[in-house]
Amino acid sequence: MPLLRILLLALFVLAPTLALAYDVLLLQSMHEKGYDEAVKGFRRDCRSSVRRIVLTDYAELDLTRINREEHPKLIVAVGDRALEVAQKQTVTPVLYMMALNSKPRRSVSGVSMLLDPVRYLSVFEGMGVERVGVLYDPARSGAYLKRALAAASRSRVKLVLREVRAPKETPAMLASLTGKVEAIWMLPDATAVSPASTEAYFLFSQAERVPVVTFAEVYLSMGGAVALTIDRYDIGRQLAEMAQSVLEGKPVPEGEDPPRRIVTKSNEGVVRQLKLNFVVGR
Repeated sequence: MPLLRILLLALFVLAPTLALAYDVLLLQSMHEKGYDEAVKGFRRDCRSSVRRIVLTDYAELDLTRINREEHPKLIVAVGDRALEVAQKQTVTPVLYMMALNSKPRRSVSGVSMLLDPVRYLSVFEGMGVERVGVLYDPARSGAYLKRALAAASRSRVKLVLREVRAPKETPAMLASLTGKVEAIWMLPDATAVSPASTEAYFLFSQAERVPVVTFAEVYLSMGGAVALTIDRYDIGRQLAEMAQSVLEGKPVPEGEDPPRRIVTKSNEGVVRQLKLNFVVGR
């Protein structure tokens, strides 16, 4: 009888610890539809146990204590804030997704929100345009533009660049492209594309009769011609494959992978109006 009591007491004491035994600590920046969709994709293909923490549910999160007491094998960060928190520790490897401003350090990798520039260049080539205007903030998109220029050097497309250091500069920089470009490439750059300056892109498009190719479907209703958007659910599945590889003992890959699935949509009215020689694949 005493032995039975001792066993029951041990189980009672250890129950919280056993309940928290898991492989992946998933840190999510906030409750947000896009994040939730990516997490669903991750959970679908991740074969390991997962504990999810949404940062906005906590006044403060002690990640050091969690690492010490719960020993997760991997941290998955969803969103910029989650990645920032995850990178404050160096004990557990980190993978990330849905982080637009990612600056990964060593032992940190993930799936980017930025599409391979080649995908956009193929759209411009399909339209038959050669001179494409791009507004960007070097501090935000400089590295991406470097990749885009390298890809453009192997295509017929020439990128006509304009740097913007503050959102208020966008209308003037667009105006400086008058008569010099056949299309505009709108980047997911919070300086170059802000709520205050978005309209300027489509006013320029109408005045110059040039298409705007963008990164978000919402801009099609404002006058964009084509949008190349990410598949958030598939990004989660893509990261789950990376996570399983790391959990099986393989090292965290260097750099980041572009999203493997792209959703291409168009504003057929704008395509017809501008007489674009281009058909968007479904």
